[in-house]
Amino acid sequence: MSDWKPRMNTAVRLLAEQLAGIRTGTVDAGLVSSVRASVRGNSVPVGRIASVSGRGDRLVVRPFDPADVPAIVRALAEAKLSAYALDPSAIAVSVPPISGEQKREVARHVRKLGEEAKVAVRMIRQDARKQIAARGRGSERAVQEATDAAVAEIDRLVAAKVAEVGA
Repeated sequence: MSDWKPRMNTAVRLLAEQLAGIRTGTVDAGLVSSVRASVRGNSVPVGRIASVSGRGDRLVVRPFDPADVPAIVRALAEAKLSAYALDPSAIAVSVPPISGEQKREVARHVRKLGEEAKVAVRMIRQDARKQIAARGRGSERAVQEATDAAVAEIDRLVAAKVAEVGA
């Protein structure tokens, strides 16, 4: 048939990745896992080249290769996170609590990202309907069901993140 269903799943997955990188004031490994560090000429998410664990009000990043510490510190600093090397093999990222105004702003941003993802899914639905009409075969009902499922998943992701922010 077409590639509309994987494209909808990709839109939902991209939203989930974006939401994982949003700071909520709580210590969460997703905060730094999606930050990309330039290592050996490649841009790689920190979550793939290091282990991330929470300790109190900070995260501890332990690269699998200690030579990657400076690149990771640089990437975290560029992402406007307070990162510093604890020792030659570990990096600390302090996570201060966020204010009520910041929580409302983060919640607003999360909802905006959710709406953008829904628009993307609806555009994919529109493309799929055009393809079905042009070919004269296919199921518009299946397209609508997949769209409804993707939108429900987007709503679930957004609601969970807004609840995590506490706004």
